[in-house]
Amino acid sequence: MGEPESILLVQGFTKDALEPILEQAGLSVVRARNGKQAVEQVQKRVPAIIVVDVMSLRIGRQRLRQKLRRLAGELPIIWITEMSDGMEESGPADFYLTRPFLPEELITQIRSLTELRAGDLVFHVLERTVYRGGRAVRLTPKQARLLETFMRHPGEVLSRRFLMKHVWNTDYLGDTRTLDVHIRWVRQAIEENPSRPVLLRTVRGVGYRFEVPPASGEEALEAPSALEEIGPPPAMVEGLLPES
Repeated sequence: MGEPESILLVQGFTKDALEPILEQAGLSVVRARNGKQAVEQVQKRVPAIIVVDVMSLRIGRQRLRQKLRRLAGELPIIWITEMSDGMEESGPADFYLTRPFLPEELITQIRSLTELRAGDLVFHVLERTVYRGGRAVRLTPKQARLLETFMRHPGEVLSRRFLMKHVWNTDYLGDTRTLDVHIRWVRQAIEENPSRPVLLRTVRGVGYRFEVPPASGEEALEAPSALEEIGPPPAMVEGLLPES
């Protein structure tokens, strides 16, 4: 459960390999050499962020973007290019880095896109750790994906169907006990009183809404006394969908 979330690097064979740069910065990297491998990796497990070296691939950027967006939704994608054309066709979760660039620029952009803030709540996606009020909680992969989905849609009512699709990649709604249990665990991680939630609100008959908490200075980044974990190991909870 302590393993960090990975970065999916989509890069063909090139002398300007980015994998060593990312690994030297302490980041966990999964490599895909082409568009087909990239799609297969996302189908196996949605990464924290995707980095695509466009010029090293044979597949066109827009075609690859369509394939990845169908699987990864609003996940941030950094497109490394040698020109700025085509940016007008991008979405709000598409980001660009034009060559030449310093390694530090890429690392800084990755870290900024994977640190989510809402009021005094801070969520480090790569470490799957959420901070609030001097408390730090490490989440399981599915708990983290669920919280990330809410934090990327603040104030929006997200249906149960939407959440099951984006977090568990399934359209099956016959039994959403898995979602209910994970909602409870996420509330334990972020709410002052999980039995009376004010951040992750239930919208009866529809789904849930994430309310942005009020800011309170730098309280969320105080050094925690211990790193907590929420919920028992998934294998101990009968009937739940798997974590990975």
